[in-house]
Amino acid sequence: MPAYTVRHEAMQYDGTNGEHIATEFLGDVEFLSDDGTTLTIGVNVWPHVVPQEIPKDHYVLRYYGRTYYQAIPQADFEQNWVQIPEPSPAP
Repeated sequence: MPAYTVRHEAMQYDGTNGEHIATEFLGDVEFLSDDGTTLTIGVNVWPHVVPQEIPKDHYVLRYYGRTYYQAIPQADFEQNWVQIPEPSPAP
């Protein structure tokens, strides 16, 4: 039986790309800080902004364009997620 899921995209936080993840890869969070080992973003959970820490080497998932989904440790990501090719363009 086939399985279906919403498209998710991932980027690994490597300690140098935190600002890019918060401001370019994700579109619905606030960049709070990045010390090279932990990226801290602010996730909007009405009526508050909730800080979310993302440790170095974790994968950050997004869906529906640039909406933050979650951060996953590298080993869990590699075990439970698979990359699929981009779909072919429609003729």
